[in-house]
Amino acid sequence: MKIKRIVVKNLFGTFDHDIPLNTEEHITILHGPNGIGKTVLLQMLNSLFRSNYYELYRIPFSRLVVEFSDRSKLVVNKKLHLEENMPNVPEDNTYRELRFELLRPGKKKQRYTVKPIDIGEVFSTFKVEHMIPELEKIDENTWVHFPTQEKLTSEEVMNLFSDRLPQKRKDEPAWLKNALESVNICFIRTQRLLSISYSQPVETERRTSVTPSVVSYSEELAALMQKKLAEYAALSQSLDRTFPTRMLKNGEHPETSIEDLKKELIHLEQKRKCLIEAGFIDTEEGIDVEELREINEKNKNFLQLYVEDAEQKLSVFDELMQRIDLLIKIINCRFLYKKLSVNRKDGFIFTTSEDMRLSPTKLSSGEQQELVLFYELLFHVDPESLILIDEPEISLHVLWQQQFLRDLQAITELAGFDILIATHSPQIIHDRWDLTVELRGRDDEEISDSR
Repeated sequence: MKIKRIVVKNLFGTFDHDIPLNTEEHITILHGPNGIGKTVLLQMLNSLFRSNYYELYRIPFSRLVVEFSDRSKLVVNKKLHLEENMPNVPEDNTYRELRFELLRPGKKKQRYTVKPIDIGEVFSTFKVEHMIPELEKIDENTWVHFPTQEKLTSEEVMNLFSDRLPQKRKDEPAWLKNALESVNICFIRTQRLLSISYSQPVETERRTSVTPSVVSYSEELAALMQKKLAEYAALSQSLDRTFPTRMLKNGEHPETSIEDLKKELIHLEQKRKCLIEAGFIDTEEGIDVEELREINEKNKNFLQLYVEDAEQKLSVFDELMQRIDLLIKIINCRFLYKKLSVNRKDGFIFTTSEDMRLSPTKLSSGEQQELVLFYELLFHVDPESLILIDEPEISLHVLWQQQFLRDLQAITELAGFDILIATHSPQIIHDRWDLTVELRGRDDEEISDSR
């Protein structure tokens, strides 16, 4: 199921926004100046579909409506209260109740109310350090954040990391669970250049390190390639072992002409060369057709089975190769004086125009932003998802911003998902203002940047 429209009322007590999503071209752009709620709208969607009720409590709004492709609507109502510390706040915090409603054509309205999150209950139910390994507990209400060495209270931990702590309620009805699980949300935030890794070699020692995302993704890509190579080897072994038996039972293929068979062999050779260039397989591991020049009716049947097996073996790499090829094409069209290639040992390989090897960490911040963002879209997102991208223009040159949507469209065609972008950059939109939703103030006057 897809989201067709998003409506929010009284955001910050000021703004009403109505956002129809462009499901035909799969890209919708929220455009407007700072402070109008672009990023917060993405946060609200991400929080809703991840059952992050604590975050929804903190954002000031009175009503959120999500309309789906089947004409059903999920409505979240909340009593708007802008000052969290006002002296006359009711003790039970009823103003912060979240009231969910599911409206479906021809069916009875369904309702569910979520009371405010009890932070103490969350922290006593789960081992927070296991879910957020960069934290260490000092006492009942104090934590140390390893990357910054900052001391945080339990409430500050919830404010920063509520999206990583489970908040599902035991009484959550099946209809709400099904509605929230019907859409897969992926939020790509502005801070995407660093990854946090965790290890605990001994019981008394905790080690947390911050690694550049280009390094962790390079290692991840190498692991993905090695995994596919292992699948290829296992399938090859299985097919080779049963080849004689299948050959005897195979029968003839009169419908396959010798000319067609030659074309298939040439195609396999080309595919093998591409896989060698991509670092998947070694030269000797491929298909050698040089010795198969003479094809006749006597050996045609043997070669037909050989071709079928080879196509099945190499198809293991197809999906990953498509994504790698597109990533390389995008990056090599953007980066100056540098070339990206990959292999199964190193992952990303960058070489300069002088053919010198360059570490991914030596890329500029803009180059890393571009590489990390497109890698996440190609390798971390499931089909049919809704991708939320906040400020993709960060660290990008104006020309890269103008080319961004074209690259994004190529990725959506391959990966099959929808994208909602928050930006105040007219260069990102470039010549595609038809994809934008201009966010406006309550007086209905357009307050976005001039074009």
